[in-house]
Amino acid sequence: MQSILDYHELTSHRRGSITGRPPNQANRPMPFKLYRGVPVVTTGVETDLPDIPLDRAREPRTPPDRADLAGLLAATCSLAAGISRMHTLANGSVFHFRTVPSAGALYPTELYLAVQNVIGMDDGLYHYSPFSHSMSLLRRGSVFERGEGDGPMARFVLTSVFHRSGWKYGPRAYRYCLLDAGHMAQSLLVAAGIHGLGGILDYDFDDTALDDMLAVDPLLEGSLVQVHALGCTADTAWAVPPQATADDLPDFSRSAPRPEPPPELLEAHRITASFARCPMDRRPAPGDNATPLLPPSLPASTAATVMARRSRRDFVPRDAPTRDLVDILGLLCLDRAPECTGAVHTGFLAAPASGLPAGLHALHRAHCTAARLAGGSLLTRSARVCLDQGWLENAAMHMVFTADLATLEHRCGPRAYRHAHMEAGRLGHLAYLGATAKNLGACGIGAFFDQEAAQLLALPEGHSLLYLVAVGCVQRPR
Repeated sequence: MQSILDYHELTSHRRGSITGRPPNQANRPMPFKLYRGVPVVTTGVETDLPDIPLDRAREPRTPPDRADLAGLLAATCSLAAGISRMHTLANGSVFHFRTVPSAGALYPTELYLAVQNVIGMDDGLYHYSPFSHSMSLLRRGSVFERGEGDGPMARFVLTSVFHRSGWKYGPRAYRYCLLDAGHMAQSLLVAAGIHGLGGILDYDFDDTALDDMLAVDPLLEGSLVQVHALGCTADTAWAVPPQATADDLPDFSRSAPRPEPPPELLEAHRITASFARCPMDRRPAPGDNATPLLPPSLPASTAATVMARRSRRDFVPRDAPTRDLVDILGLLCLDRAPECTGAVHTGFLAAPASGLPAGLHALHRAHCTAARLAGGSLLTRSARVCLDQGWLENAAMHMVFTADLATLEHRCGPRAYRHAHMEAGRLGHLAYLGATAKNLGACGIGAFFDQEAAQLLALPEGHSLLYLVAVGCVQRPR
């Protein structure tokens, strides 16, 4: 592959040609990363979660007391990436529902936490285990170059274990790894925000240096996202990696007896390793046909919404409350994208059941307006585009996230491919939370016939659909 666009074309689905792998059950990846032979801190699960409305989750808050920080960091990890429910299957095995969705429920994303000067925690690098609600201390010592004073510092890091998704989805799995990481990045921002820890999203860093700090095997697991909190910014430099607590830490990146990430996936990750040249130019203002949206009202508890979130496919062709759908769109308008992510375009397909004018709409998030681009009931066609999954046509709305990948690569460099997909996943997570808060169902779709999707959405040359989230009434609301 000469370009990341070559990877995107290589992994595009076409009728009669869907990329993927026949899953080898003997080599099925483990859903959790479990370290052994290192110090473990048991965190438990916070029961008294903050009661912050979803539409205020990202508002600035007074920093918490220093004595509470260790517990709040653990609670943030649990809410952002933990287990929300367990279900015993017919074969006796237990399936663990998580607070974030994942393509094929394969959960490639792992969460790490670097802390310094936090009362109740040794300085060092930790890995969060949702399975045991604990943190494994991987490196002990100063992880950041010391700045002025001795204030607490914390940084979250998200990685992807490539074989987990690649086991089923083959080369296209890198797209899903990026979308999944975007979901958890937004989950982290929400969880850190309601706990008063702040949070600055960062997609740009030195891959090699960060992988080395995390002590992962870069051929099996790669860094994708940083979230800076508690005195950390993108300018806060990592220290020389302190001593590891075990010699075999990279071995724990193995998620199966023979982890085999597709070579195309690894090449895509390598191609996108350079820093992005950003930001993109600002978008033009919406045209005269744009309709202002009402300020969103989502008073539901953020924490309760996160814990209740599920992927739902049992849509029913029933009229959805129009104001609820508008509030979900408005939640995305409240968000302010970081640099180099404004290139993701947001739109939606409205069905007659939405109460909105049926057709394709553009959502101008910066101005909180919507403009209809084309009329007609398009959800049946959209369901066919999404690998003929007929249940999708019963939704009230399909939210779509697209990007001009050709211009992104040309102007910002190949790493912007990561930015765009992770941003699509992040915005899709907001759609999930908004739908859950309104007692509606939501389900994300990353598999579709790529060229047919571009035709349906009338995308210009070089633009691609990255992600779709269906929203609507379901058979059994929570």
